[in-house]
Amino acid sequence: MTQTSQNLVYLNYWKRKQLATHPPTFPVRRHRWDIDELSDAHLLIYEAIRNASSVLDVGAGSMRFMQLVQRRGFAGRYDTQDIGTEFDYTYSDLDQVSQTYDAIVCMDVLEHLELADGVGFLHRLLSLINPGGVLAIQTPNANFHRHPLSWDMTHVHAYNPVDLWSYLTALGTDTMVYRVELGPPPAGLRDRVHARIRAWLASELQLDHCENLLAIVTKPRELSG
Repeated sequence: MTQTSQNLVYLNYWKRKQLATHPPTFPVRRHRWDIDELSDAHLLIYEAIRNASSVLDVGAGSMRFMQLVQRRGFAGRYDTQDIGTEFDYTYSDLDQVSQTYDAIVCMDVLEHLELADGVGFLHRLLSLINPGGVLAIQTPNANFHRHPLSWDMTHVHAYNPVDLWSYLTALGTDTMVYRVELGPPPAGLRDRVHARIRAWLASELQLDHCENLLAIVTKPRELSG
């Protein structure tokens, strides 16, 4: 770990600890990929970026989210970045990005980076957003009862909602973190009872039944630190 990345990891450390003693509630939303429309969770992202004149989608993957928001009515410039080669992206590397955007969407990328690199990555994304702009981050929930590192060998670090919220808030951003359940809602009585029991057991173990986190981050005029 370099001195620079170490400084970012411990930036505002005691301020974050103080914030973490009285965190807000983290509401639950649901996300599912088996529907050809924006999920409940992704509607939050759409509402946050819908009036942006320019959006950068980092880790754009199949560009499905871009297609869904454009179908929903988003008419601004929508650029994409991904290291993959299966689709035609605007950028293949984040270092190629020299302009700033009103909003950045970054889903399922942060967990593939070690802590120091991940924190540096967050700062890089914030540096590419215009003052008053929005960053939407989706990443696995470290508190989920089945640890995120167990379901994908490329996952190397996970964040819990309090740490993610307090780190971004300590920078001076206005950050709202949601806990996200994946998949369709329980359909029948048996599934609903099972879901309630699972949520209760996770809570008793000080864990969570929600697989993902979604952070909606509004950038201030100047970042702290």
